[in-house]
Amino acid sequence: MRTMTLSLSSEIDDFLTTFAYERGISKAEAMKGAFALLKIAYDEKRKGDGSSIGLVRRLPDDSLEAVGLVTGA
Repeated sequence: MRTMTLSLSSEIDDFLTTFAYERGISKAEAMKGAFALLKIAYDEKRKGDGSSIGLVRRLPDDSLEAVGLVTGA
């Protein structure tokens, strides 16, 4: 495992602190999850087949409805 030093804006640090606290995890664990999502998005984009990462809502019949698309570089 490697160690990294990262400078965050106070807004992002406050959010990260709140997010981690509400879930009972460390800020490091929260950031690991964020980086895991970044890797998934990166891997999907590299496929070049139009794959992307999105947000879905589970409906009462257990089907899924697309409600958002995560875009970026």
